[in-house]
Amino acid sequence: MTRYITPLLVLLILSSQPVFANTAAFDLKHLQSLFESYKRGQSYKYAKTYQAEMEGDPYFDYLFGVSAIDTGHASEGTFALERVLLVFPDDQVARLELARGYFILQEYSLSGKTFEAVLKTNPPTKVRDTALAYLDKIRISESRYRPTHSGFVEFSLGNDDNVNAGLDEGTTFIITLDPDSFGQDDNFSSLAGGWTYAHPFTPGWLFESTLSGNFRKNAELDQFDTTTGTLQVGITHLQASSKYKAELINQQFNLDGESYRSLNGLNLNWQYTVSQQSSFNTALQYAQLDYPDLSIKNSDLITLGMNYTHAFAAYLQPILFSTLSLGTEMAEEDTNPGALSETERDIYSLRLGVVLNFTNTLALQTSIGTQNSAYAAGSALQPDTKREDDYNTANLKLIWAFARKWRLDTQFAYSDNSSTEDLKNYERNVTSMTVNYTF
Repeated sequence: MTRYITPLLVLLILSSQPVFANTAAFDLKHLQSLFESYKRGQSYKYAKTYQAEMEGDPYFDYLFGVSAIDTGHASEGTFALERVLLVFPDDQVARLELARGYFILQEYSLSGKTFEAVLKTNPPTKVRDTALAYLDKIRISESRYRPTHSGFVEFSLGNDDNVNAGLDEGTTFIITLDPDSFGQDDNFSSLAGGWTYAHPFTPGWLFESTLSGNFRKNAELDQFDTTTGTLQVGITHLQASSKYKAELINQQFNLDGESYRSLNGLNLNWQYTVSQQSSFNTALQYAQLDYPDLSIKNSDLITLGMNYTHAFAAYLQPILFSTLSLGTEMAEEDTNPGALSETERDIYSLRLGVVLNFTNTLALQTSIGTQNSAYAAGSALQPDTKREDDYNTANLKLIWAFARKWRLDTQFAYSDNSSTEDLKNYERNVTSMTVNYTF
């Protein structure tokens, strides 16, 4: 979404003639001030008041058109911007905004052609990057009508000061603990990738499959090297404002080259677009977890998650997101005291975050989260107290899209697990840099 003044407005500012002298009640400077302050709701309402008098003037139409698109009135906005281009056919910023309006109206073919027309003029970097980003979105949206595929590859380097999620070294106990029980620091590298294929088989219905994997290698503590492979296959139904998806999932997690856990499950998802700025998502998930060498961890897990996202048309274009999850994990060995204190639990979690967009290519994402796990029993060391864990997280990520399809993420992640079982307390700090390429 562009946030700078089109050349036709520069001409207006420099002009010594009172363009709107015949309309005393209308104040162009006031409208422009609202627009440049990203008060697009107010600028739209103000311009709407004078639309009958002022439409047809390109300066008014540009401000009105972009404000309309930004506030959920894309149809009005595109009509206004089409009038602008009749007067200023070489204004590529206005053409870019028009293409964006077509995209919101789901006129993907027309939107794509308009974005391509902008790119042919060798526009400024910001305009080019915005056009390319929307062309990528159009390709994804066109999966409604034709087979598409996409994927990513990424490589990370980082440091983890508690690779094994162990205890703080200063912690003392009445029993002697193995040295490996304490947190161990190490550098790591990881390689991840994923590929998604979507095939529409009737209007509004898609077959989708995703294959992804991640390999993490520690510099010294190779006994904690991990490999994760995931296959998801499902059916998606698209409507005007809703997206429904049902998928089967199979996942294999290996530790030190050996099978540690397998997961088989079913995900049901509903995504609803509330408005141009807001969306709501809810997911019901069932998973069967199997640990070949740790049978007390075998379980059935059911979770219900709800997510709400809202984008503001304001300075830094903040995007707020929140996620609330409720779940229950049922141990297969429900008569085993160890399974009741290690596996069977009720889960409640909340995550809040914000994304701040400094430029079209640079953003900062930060979030905090908390999860409470109430277990069915206490451990053998504390049998009279049911185990309860509070897992808190904080995450800070700087995202730099330094080239088309390329991204560099610099991230710091903090986590803390506080438990009624002293042996389960730990803190963890992970810093990493990740280069990501999408295709």
